[in-house]
Amino acid sequence: MELSKGELMVMEALWEEECLDENGEIQALELSKFLKEKYGLGKTSCYTFFGRLLEKGAITRRYPKYTLKPIISREEALKNQQEEAIDLLFQGSLINVCQAFLRERKVSNEELQEMRDLIDSFDVEEK
Repeated sequence: MELSKGELMVMEALWEEECLDENGEIQALELSKFLKEKYGLGKTSCYTFFGRLLEKGAITRRYPKYTLKPIISREEALKNQQEEAIDLLFQGSLINVCQAFLRERKVSNEELQEMRDLIDSFDVEEK
């Protein structure tokens, strides 16, 4: 599930939970006011993002007062975004990811050793 910048702003507000009630919900009108105050988003833009998030299954809506609730966590969204980026930009290869980042920056001996230790800490895939 790829989220746009605006959709992520909405989700960040929901994940922070400061605007949610005791049931982890908020009315759409109240959320749009919160987002206008926090990010300067207009009401129409907010409702567009709400609709997209509903279609993507990131939030639920309950009537009669158009009450919204997040149903994916920040961690789930991050994992999905990472997987999509790796598939799209690096042909699904973690080797390509590492090569792209390591080509662009200098790595200290300590960092290199940490990477080796990290790799060694993973179980070897058996064939």
